[in-house]
Amino acid sequence: MQHAKDNTDRLFEPLVRSSNQYYLLVGVLLAICLWGVYAYAVQVTSGIGVLGVRSEVFWGVYITNFVFFIGISHVGALMSAILRLTSADWRKPITRLAEVVTFASLLAAITWPIAHLGRPDRWFYLLTYPRIQSPLVWDLLCIGTYTIGSTLFLYLPMIPDIAKCRDELTNVSKFRRRIYSILSLGWKGSEYEMQHLEKAIGIMTILIIPIAISVHTVVSWDFATQLRTGWDSTIFGPYFVAGALLSGVATVLLVMAALTKFYHLDDFITRRHFDYIAMLLLALDIVLIYFTINEYMVPGYKILSQNTLEGQWLSSLLWGMYWPRFWFQIIGGLIVPAIILAVPKTRTVTGYLVAALLVDIGMWVERFNIVVPSLALPQLPYAWGQYTPTWVEISTTAASFAGFALVYLVFTRTFPIISIWETDQSNHSTHQKRSTRILPGTTGTHMSGTDSVSLLRRRLLNYGALMMTGFVFGSISSVVTKAAVQSVNKTSNEDMVPISTLGESMSINDTSSAAKFQVEKPARMPIGSRLDDVRVGNQGELVTLLYVNPNLPTISMYTIDVGVAILEMADPRLTTSPIYVPDGFQRVQVNLINGIVREASAAGFDNREEPGQLQWWHGGVHFVILANLSVEQLRQIAESMEPI
Repeated sequence: MQHAKDNTDRLFEPLVRSSNQYYLLVGVLLAICLWGVYAYAVQVTSGIGVLGVRSEVFWGVYITNFVFFIGISHVGALMSAILRLTSADWRKPITRLAEVVTFASLLAAITWPIAHLGRPDRWFYLLTYPRIQSPLVWDLLCIGTYTIGSTLFLYLPMIPDIAKCRDELTNVSKFRRRIYSILSLGWKGSEYEMQHLEKAIGIMTILIIPIAISVHTVVSWDFATQLRTGWDSTIFGPYFVAGALLSGVATVLLVMAALTKFYHLDDFITRRHFDYIAMLLLALDIVLIYFTINEYMVPGYKILSQNTLEGQWLSSLLWGMYWPRFWFQIIGGLIVPAIILAVPKTRTVTGYLVAALLVDIGMWVERFNIVVPSLALPQLPYAWGQYTPTWVEISTTAASFAGFALVYLVFTRTFPIISIWETDQSNHSTHQKRSTRILPGTTGTHMSGTDSVSLLRRRLLNYGALMMTGFVFGSISSVVTKAAVQSVNKTSNEDMVPISTLGESMSINDTSSAAKFQVEKPARMPIGSRLDDVRVGNQGELVTLLYVNPNLPTISMYTIDVGVAILEMADPRLTTSPIYVPDGFQRVQVNLINGIVREASAAGFDNREEPGQLQWWHGGVHFVILANLSVEQLRQIAESMEPI
């Protein structure tokens, strides 16, 4: 009993002991958070244009942070739940530690979709006017459900310890005592209360696993269900879940080391715990290496040497503009940590921390490599998109990580970070026989072997039924999202233009009212040309005029016989030159009568699959003409553009 009392006092010590280092760290983290709030205020007042995202790369660091924090949140739910189900006693000192990682990372994650809205004050419209076709709506519902479930999963095992804080921490402030009194729910520690608590924990343990898996699967489907090169993958679901677990376990290992160092928890979190977590980290690292081979190497074997969008995307990752980030993700984030964790000489606590830090950095870079290069790839043959984070994005990102650390730090100084009642239960279990261990929801009464087997069978059946129910409810949003996307794809006019971003078909008379800018139409076209279709983007940011001409070679990117395509896109750049023309064409400057410098492809259009192009910026609109015509003919079309 004295030993249990000593353990309780030592675990209560961080809650009552204050130090200058603690307040200094809180001050630094709070200052970073406040700077991030100021940067976000600049974004709200000045508009989304202060970010590095543009019409070509409309997702950047914000979505990277969102996916990263959602990923590390899975460790508290999945690792803790799986270890509880397998009755792994060694997990008791680190279970709550992992669950708090989930809680803090979810608080950081849910801010990013709202921060990405142009009008964040209208976020509640996602609830009052939801569109089931929108991935953002299902992200909100799934993450909201997951946040509630994870908070309950964290809170239920804390009730006995909160009651201990209520009864024994008499020297803390009245506010904290009031919090303890409310959250303890009048806990007395009776056998009846313990039975029902263990039943509730058992139910949440079963339910949280399918919910967590389905949530990150939905996040992966935000990418995979779009017609975007680099995202059109059938393994994104398990790929994202495996990466989430890997980054989460790495974060738990780093947090374990920090808490052990600063709170002197060496007697509770021992070398054995670091070894077990490191082995789990190594296993997940190997799993992610396998998925990465499937994601990049297998498609690369088939398409890398071909002149396709997929080939350009992979080339940009392997040796193009994104090669430093990609190879750091592969070598620094996966291979080097696996070597450190596998070689006996480097299997030290320091080696574990280096490996975990490399994994976390590598997984953030991996999310960046998923988001940005695919968006920067031109889906139309005119220009690679460019993305560089601005000081606003860097500041808000730093504030998000600081906020995560601040929430975790305040939690550890408010509640016991190691479960006291489970630790005491372990210390006093030596007098009990292993055959009579109390299962969740049972009493400590001794049972015969037949009764124990029968009870265990009923428990397994009940848990199986609960798991199936949880899987159905946890993944229903994924099923509905997939059905909605399929429904939208079926109703879209794919026979006309295979590129979904070109928008909806409408008459030329309706175009001016639907577009955000003054639309222009050429008055001079090659003989035989006929305007076949006008496509307008859903937000009015893009207008495409599609002409057919039996005398011109068709543009292979369209499924109909398009001879000339004229694209007009809202773009504030006035003098920026295009940076991409089809391979084999030379860049030629054409000076028009109004003095605007335009660029076109040189001669050599005959018998080519890729169209020639001429593009320019004027009046806040980016014009692109695609056709297998000479430079002079393209120039004549451009000079004849008149407002509709």
